[in-house]
Amino acid sequence: MAESPSLQRSRFFSGKLLTLDDLALEQQYLREKLKRHNRSLHGFGIVSGLKVTVNSGQIVVEPGLALDCEGNELASESAQSVVPPLTTRDWRTAFVNVSLVEKCADLDPTAGVERASDLSDYLAARLTDGFELTVEQENCNRGHRHLRARWLACGRAHALTIAKLRHSAQGWRVDRGYRAPAIK
Repeated sequence: MAESPSLQRSRFFSGKLLTLDDLALEQQYLREKLKRHNRSLHGFGIVSGLKVTVNSGQIVVEPGLALDCEGNELASESAQSVVPPLTTRDWRTAFVNVSLVEKCADLDPTAGVERASDLSDYLAARLTDGFELTVEQENCNRGHRHLRARWLACGRAHALTIAKLRHSAQGWRVDRGYRAPAIK
């Protein structure tokens, strides 16, 4: 895995005029350092929780924490559910994937707009890291290696597969033979 040779950060001093670029660079520096730490020391996989069950036709994922291959923290504070796909001949196996999404919060009117008329006239004042749950035919962990019981992060952005589902006459069920990557 190739890491960037160095990260750049702002140098603050008395009298320095702080700009949007300075603050954005500081945020990027801190986020990239944390992600580098997570990838290099921990790899990727489930840290805790995120147990997958099928209840009344819904796929339910318990709260928990995981790290993706980029080093992002994927945190869910409450149970999440999703409706499984309708079965066809092609959909006998499916994978439950989680990924990071940024959600906009606290919308502020865009500078220069006197009276905001629709959502395009607003900008998000805050971003919240969110947790997206999808059911797909792709195992996003395929091709990844592990070394000494640690899954090696590839550094690329993609979802983390946390469960495999199989379809039978009784409906979808969790394949207990599938072992999701775990951080120990």
